[in-house]
Amino acid sequence: MNTIYYNGNIYVERDRFVQAMLVSDGLVQKIGTLEEVTEGLCPKCEKEMIDLEGRTVIPGFNDSHCHILGVGQALACVILHGSTSMAEILEKGRQFLAAHPLQAGDVLIGRGWNQDYFTDEARIPTRYDLDKITTEYPVIYTRTCGHMLVANSKALEVAGITRDTQPLPGGVIYKDENGEPNGQISENAQAQIQCIVPRTTPESVAANVSLAMEYAASLGITTVQTCDLSGEGWEVVDNGYKLMYETNPNAIRSYQQSTFYETESYKAFLDAGCSTGNGNDMYKYGPLKMFVDGSLGARTAYLRNPYADDASTRGVSTMTVEHFDDMVQLADSNNCQVAVHCIGDAAIEMVLNAYDKVVDGRNNKNRHAIIHCQITDKPLVEKFTEHDILAQVQPIFIHYDMNIVAERCGEELASTSYAFGDMYRMGIHTSFGTDSPVENLQPYENLYCAVTRKRLDGERTYRPDQCVDIYDAIDQYTISSAYTEFAENRKGRLMPGFLADFAVLDRNIFEIPSDEIKDVQCVRTVLGGRTIFAR
Repeated sequence: MNTIYYNGNIYVERDRFVQAMLVSDGLVQKIGTLEEVTEGLCPKCEKEMIDLEGRTVIPGFNDSHCHILGVGQALACVILHGSTSMAEILEKGRQFLAAHPLQAGDVLIGRGWNQDYFTDEARIPTRYDLDKITTEYPVIYTRTCGHMLVANSKALEVAGITRDTQPLPGGVIYKDENGEPNGQISENAQAQIQCIVPRTTPESVAANVSLAMEYAASLGITTVQTCDLSGEGWEVVDNGYKLMYETNPNAIRSYQQSTFYETESYKAFLDAGCSTGNGNDMYKYGPLKMFVDGSLGARTAYLRNPYADDASTRGVSTMTVEHFDDMVQLADSNNCQVAVHCIGDAAIEMVLNAYDKVVDGRNNKNRHAIIHCQITDKPLVEKFTEHDILAQVQPIFIHYDMNIVAERCGEELASTSYAFGDMYRMGIHTSFGTDSPVENLQPYENLYCAVTRKRLDGERTYRPDQCVDIYDAIDQYTISSAYTEFAENRKGRLMPGFLADFAVLDRNIFEIPSDEIKDVQCVRTVLGGRTIFAR
C-alpha cells in the first residue's frame, strides 16, 4: 500500500525541506510537493493519507553506541540516575525491595549512581553503606559509567570474595584500612561479583530488549548500534534477540557491537557466521568491540600522565598492547570492523597505533572506529585523519565531565579535549550516541549538548569553540551513524530509495532557540513505513 505523508516540514539535507513524501514497500519512493509525490499514482489503488499538520520530520535517530539490553535491565531495576545523596540511593534500594520482594538466589541490582552529585557525603559508597539496605540479600550497585560497582557484604560472601581474592587482570578489588574488601570493584574484576546474578535466558533478554526498544521508539530512535553480545554467553543473548524479533512487531533495528577478548572465542564467533555485515535490515552483526580503559569519573580512564588530582595513578589499561594488536589483526584479516572504547589519551594513542598496522593509508575499508574519544590533544585528533578512523562520540558526556575534566587532567589538556566539533569539521566520520544506560538514551539532550556545549541546567559552558549547528548535529545522529554501519546509501536520509525510518517532532528543531532543543518531543516514529510509536 502507498502511504502519503503531506503538509509537513520534511528535512532532506541542509537548507532543503519538502512538504510531502510517498512511502511504500518500506522505502521512501518520492519527495516533494503533494502534487509531485502523487503524480502518476493509480487513482483506484489503495493508499493512506497522513496529515503531518505542519510538523517537522527528520530521519530516525541512529544511536551509534549504546547498550540496549542494559537499558532494558536498568529500566527493570533500581534506577539511581539523578540521585543527589548517599541517603537517596539507599532509600531507593529499600523502597524497591519493599515493592519487589526477592526470592532465594535473587540479587538486588541498581544502576546509575554518581558520587560527584552527592550533597551529603561526596564519596563512593562501600559495602557497609549498602548493608543498610539489606544484609539478607546480595546488593550490587553499578556506577553510572559502568566501570565500577559496589557490592554489599552478602554479595561478597556469595561470590566468595575475601581479603585473599586476587582481581582478574585489568581490574581492581579495593580494600579498607584492615585489608578487607570494601565492596568497591572496578573494570574487569566486576565479573567476579556479577557472576552471582541469576543466569540470563533468551526469554529474559527478549523481555528486556523489548522494554528498551519501546522506550527508544518513543524518542524517535529507529536504530541502535548496541554492545550486547560478549564472551562465552553470547549465544544466549543472540537467541534472545532473535526471539524478540519473532515476537515483537514494533522492534527497532539493531547493529551489534560484540565484545571478545580472547582469540579462540572470537574465532568461534566468526565461524558461527557472525562477522561484520551478516544479518538483515533488522538485526545485523557489526564490529568487534573492545575496552582498553575505563572512565574519567572513576579515574580508570588510561592517561599518558598521572591524574592531576591523584598522582598515584594513570588509570587502568585493561589489555596489553601485544594482545590488543593481535585481536585487531584477527578482526581485520577477516574483513571485520573494530570499535574500541577509549577515553584517556594513552588509550586512544594505543588504539590508533594498532590501526596503523592494519590500515593502508586512508583506505579504512573495514571502517575501524574509536568510541568516546574524550581526552585528546591536537596531534592526537589529527592522527585520526591519517587513516580515516571513525569517531563515535557522546556529546551528552560533557554535561557531567565539564565539572571534572580540568581537575582530573589539568587545565591544558582539558582545553583540547572533547574536541567533537573540530573532529567533524576536519572530515573525521563522527557519529553521535549516548552510551545508554551510562546516560539517558534521550537524543534531544544529546543534541543540546552538541549545539550549545552547556550543562543541561544551562549554568556552565565548556569549550564553546566545539559547538556544531543543529544541521550538523542531526546529520551526525543519522547519516553519519549510518556510515558507521556501512548503511549510508540506505539509511539516514529521507530520499528516494532510503528506508522510511523517521521521527515526527512536536516543534521545528531547526528554528527554535538552541536552549529549547533538549525539550523537544517525538510525536510519531515510523520504521520501514509503519508507525511503531504515536504519542
